[in-house]
Amino acid sequence: MGKSGQFRDLFKVKTAHEPNYWPLNFSVIFSCLILLSCTGQPGLGLEQPPLLEDGIQVSTAREVGLDPAMLQQMEDSIEAGRYSNIHSVLILRHNRLVYEKYWPGHDQDRIRNWAGLAVHHRDSLHDIRSITKSITGAAVLIALEQGAIKSLDQKVFDFFPDLADYGEGKKKEITLKHLLTMTSGLHWQESDNDSLKQRNVAYAMDYILRQPLVSDPGTVFRYSSASTQLLAQILEKSTGLDIEAFTAKYLLGPLGITAYEWTREDNGLISAWAGLRMRSRDLLKFGMLYLGGGAWNNQAIIPPHLVEESVRTHVTSGESVGYGYQFWTLADTVKGQPIHTFEAAGNGGQKIEINRVEALIMVVTAGNYDQADLPKSPYDLYLDFVCPAILD
Repeated sequence: MGKSGQFRDLFKVKTAHEPNYWPLNFSVIFSCLILLSCTGQPGLGLEQPPLLEDGIQVSTAREVGLDPAMLQQMEDSIEAGRYSNIHSVLILRHNRLVYEKYWPGHDQDRIRNWAGLAVHHRDSLHDIRSITKSITGAAVLIALEQGAIKSLDQKVFDFFPDLADYGEGKKKEITLKHLLTMTSGLHWQESDNDSLKQRNVAYAMDYILRQPLVSDPGTVFRYSSASTQLLAQILEKSTGLDIEAFTAKYLLGPLGITAYEWTREDNGLISAWAGLRMRSRDLLKFGMLYLGGGAWNNQAIIPPHLVEESVRTHVTSGESVGYGYQFWTLADTVKGQPIHTFEAAGNGGQKIEINRVEALIMVVTAGNYDQADLPKSPYDLYLDFVCPAILD
């Protein structure tokens, strides 16, 4: 729970009524929706998930060395409310999906400026918030391999010659690698994200790069959505494709991911820091890409050495918490054994937990936006049930 507050994107959503959602009235309909979401849907819960034409292989929990009784305890705990407002949990081991479950719950939709009670299912798009950062980071690495970006040591101000006057002193030493690891040294508070939505995209870049330097580049971790947005604009300058078009062609498309939405702000800026809505099974595919060393269905999408660089700790941000290239790196202990995980994470409890030693992925979507004080988080599901479920 120590770092959950770092994922706050501080996007305020007003209540409205959308035809695809239920109005919020938990006391009357929540129990009914739980029953509807848990019955009549083959392949959910502890049954073997369905084999679809999406490239994901399936199996039972026991066949991949996971204790189904422990996963049942997890499900019971979620439905008893001990883990608040969970919308989906997917578990994969040894490249086979063994658990897939969806629940109704209070949710938000940034694109439609909506909040209320939603019924979630396999085809639902869900705000993934700052998991978008990991996808943006992956796009930058693909452009690097293509040669459109020459080096991660390129200076950021080289891409913004019209803003060169801001690159005084050590500020001119900020590189793409510093943006990827959130060590640019530029002042930023996540409440400043609203400034990126004003006027036009050029103004947003100006606003970021005129911020003062508060630490030497490459020395101090400072969580910054601005760093990710700069990466997206550099990607566009280098490739001629914006983040939406580039990922469609070179990342999401090759993964067979076609159902998603990007948030485009009123000033035209595509929110590369927190703007994607995706399906849970497609989040699993993105996790499988990194678990598989950058390949999907024998097709290389990201070179293995860049995957390795992405998921190793480049800088620490707290006890047992580090940061790579737009991924968190975590160290914990379960049943007396060390557990090393890297994760993509977003405000509200959106998670892709990846444990390479155990060939394990857990995907969670949830609706706990801007809540840093929950007694149990989605990451606790991973520690309390998923890791203890490992039998071999």
